[in-house]
Amino acid sequence: MLLLNTVVFWCVVRGPYRSVFRERDTYRSLSHCFYNAWAVFMGVSVPQLPTASNLRVFFLLYVCYCFAISTVFQAFFVSYLVEPEYGNKIETLDELLESDTIYGYNPGLDITLQSIPYPKLLDFNKRKKLRADCGNTTKCVERMITKGDIASIIDPMYASYLASVMGIVDVNKVICCFDETIISSDIIILFKKGNPLLDRVNVLLRRCLEAGLLVTRWSELQHQAQLKSRGKLGEDSGDMFVPFSVFHLMPAFVVLVVGNILSSVMFIVELIRGSGNKRNLRIKRKRYDRFL
Repeated sequence: MLLLNTVVFWCVVRGPYRSVFRERDTYRSLSHCFYNAWAVFMGVSVPQLPTASNLRVFFLLYVCYCFAISTVFQAFFVSYLVEPEYGNKIETLDELLESDTIYGYNPGLDITLQSIPYPKLLDFNKRKKLRADCGNTTKCVERMITKGDIASIIDPMYASYLASVMGIVDVNKVICCFDETIISSDIIILFKKGNPLLDRVNVLLRRCLEAGLLVTRWSELQHQAQLKSRGKLGEDSGDMFVPFSVFHLMPAFVVLVVGNILSSVMFIVELIRGSGNKRNLRIKRKRYDRFL
């Protein structure tokens, strides 16, 4: 893009449809045109603005383009620095199978899966090569949160609670769940037929659900776990938050150092070239004086 704009700058000034006004010297050579295009692309001012109307129009369009590209780049760059470890969400078992994520299987759960008619999950268990024993669910969830290299079939509420115990404030950023339900289970209370407590228990359960007591209790458990793990937030979960430091600006400093080195080399070359031109000019003047 820089080379294309450099050529366009030079062609507009040198072309057959150039303006009747003589353009400045800063746009009459390829090197100066490249310098101006590079300055606009880096977001700095140019030494002189163009005077021709056609070149001014193209120059304005190029400035708008560079401003838009710079804004988009800064937005993506800053978002990558703030959350560098996040990638695309794995939404299906097929995507999980094609990924490099380790599948944490539970030996007790595998026995249960063999007795239910879910061929897709059974086929996944056979085809997934990267497997790890996930019999200890707590250790498995802790590894999932800290390292992020393992996936398993675990109750999302239990995983969220363990994340709160570990001091994670935003649980949704460290735990990713499928949109589909793989396994569902219900908790029931059995009464003998004709038990006089059946109607009373049904009324109490319905009132608990309508009043939102379960949601309130769940929120209290998470809040208490986060308060108890407040001291662990800065110790154990240091990998969950990436502070913006000077290290993240290392590419910018590298580009700055390389640019200073190149500009110093070009400055030295210009000095050598200027001294050579002055020497040649003195020699020509001496010869001209001798001729006179």
